[in-house]
Amino acid sequence: MRRQAQAAARTPWFWAVLGLAALGAVLRFTAIGYGLPHTYNADEPHLVNMAVSFGGGSLRPHSFKYPTLWPTTLAGLYGLWFGVWSVLGLRKGPLDFAALYGFDPTGFYLIARLLAALTSVATLVVVARAERSDEGAARWPYGALLLACAPVLIDNAHAAKPDSLMLLFIAGAWLLALRFQSGGGRGWLYASGALVGAACSTQYTAAPAALIVPLAWLLREDGRPPAMWLVHAVLFSAAAFFAGSPFIAIDFSRFLADWKDYADLGRLRPHDAAAMAKTVAYNLWTYGGEGSPAGAAAVLGLGLLLWRRWRRALLLFVPIAAYFAVLAASPDGGWQRYLYGVFPALALLSSEGLQLLGGTNAWRRGAVAALAVAPGLLLSGRFVHGLTLPDTRAQAEVWMKANVPAGESILLDLPHASPRAIPSKEQCADLAARTAAAGSPRARLWRAMAERHPGGGYRIYRIQRSAGDLFSSPKHVADSQADGDFLDVRPGLDPVRAVRVGWVVTSSIGADPRRARELSTFFTELAAGADLVREFPFEPGRTAGPWLRVWKLRR
Repeated sequence: MRRQAQAAARTPWFWAVLGLAALGAVLRFTAIGYGLPHTYNADEPHLVNMAVSFGGGSLRPHSFKYPTLWPTTLAGLYGLWFGVWSVLGLRKGPLDFAALYGFDPTGFYLIARLLAALTSVATLVVVARAERSDEGAARWPYGALLLACAPVLIDNAHAAKPDSLMLLFIAGAWLLALRFQSGGGRGWLYASGALVGAACSTQYTAAPAALIVPLAWLLREDGRPPAMWLVHAVLFSAAAFFAGSPFIAIDFSRFLADWKDYADLGRLRPHDAAAMAKTVAYNLWTYGGEGSPAGAAAVLGLGLLLWRRWRRALLLFVPIAAYFAVLAASPDGGWQRYLYGVFPALALLSSEGLQLLGGTNAWRRGAVAALAVAPGLLLSGRFVHGLTLPDTRAQAEVWMKANVPAGESILLDLPHASPRAIPSKEQCADLAARTAAAGSPRARLWRAMAERHPGGGYRIYRIQRSAGDLFSSPKHVADSQADGDFLDVRPGLDPVRAVRVGWVVTSSIGADPRRARELSTFFTELAAGADLVREFPFEPGRTAGPWLRVWKLRR
């Protein structure tokens, strides 16, 4: 009879979870291929480039800006795709595959985005499972519903980035830690530690969430367990971390050097700790979207748990406080996605508050759920709709193909801020030789593009921008610019004319003299020495992308 009662209680919960997962999937998979083969997200190329480079025979990363579990996973998927695409290598070879990536990377990005969206939807199911009471009684999955429509999750689920996979791992770690904390066997603690390690091996921002393992051990409801259990859990966590990113241990000195470079961000711009603390607090409060009651519900839920189950309340709250402290002290801590490690905890606290407001009446529960999720759903719907609009960068690409002769030299900003253009065969060959001499892994890509070039293309130069302008670590910026043709335009138009550039495209999200004053001379001389021949304006509700201007230099 008890099993039948539990099965009956699970039925509405099952359909509720299925419904919210379907809602989350629609928001995440709609427009999943937006922009391709353009790459409008500035962070995607670094990760996909790394994954593609792993296919060259070595899993040693060129940079430790990110841990390597995500690109290694993508490399495995790309290997499977290569087998299908090339008919197991019988029809086409690795050189053709590399050239495909260089000229039309759509499939590579789409595979990564689909994996990100899939893991983001799976996270909703894990969080919903964590919302069930210890006795197995069904509860409305308010927290998972909030995450299903959270705008920041929808955004990252459309990107070839590791954040969604990290969120899945850390949600599983929270679920297992709560199981152990409420009296479960030590295996739950070990598994939680392993998932924390996997999360950190996917994205470094999961590191503060490692507190959940010692906290679950310390705050166990039936008394503190043996200390060796915690030691073993920490070992499981370390093993999972290094299994996913082994070269951090193998090449630890270079890992430290890369992190020292990242620490230089603090010297690029002044850090206002008080202002950053306000930003992080706002990001916590609005984790469900601006205008969402998720933050208020989390505060209410924390108060309820402190009264009823203070140990569980501390397990959920202390990591949130740790994230707040770490990010407030960082000059780069204002990104909401850096809080992913505690999104499951925030959702669980909000669920406690909304359970109280929703009561037991089905209509009341439905009304509370609808009101709670409405702001996030509205914002996410607007975001997804924006991805379907015509993009100015794609419009500019079409115009340039029709009006700028092949072989011309053009000056663009960074790829995500500019129209897409392919380099000429001669430029690919030149870059292949130069990057090979420098020992860059990108040399293989340039060589493949030179040998499998489809014809046409331009001599592409890009505006060299400083690390301070980009707010990125100096060494990483220097390494990235060393793999292409970048022009130092601070003196004005003379360097541009010296390489016989005939066309310049400027972008409203690119180089800006109001932010980078060293570029003022260039923009002043550009306005005086070139004709503005075409504009592609950003029109809210009608187009997406930056405001682009195409200039033709007077000879």
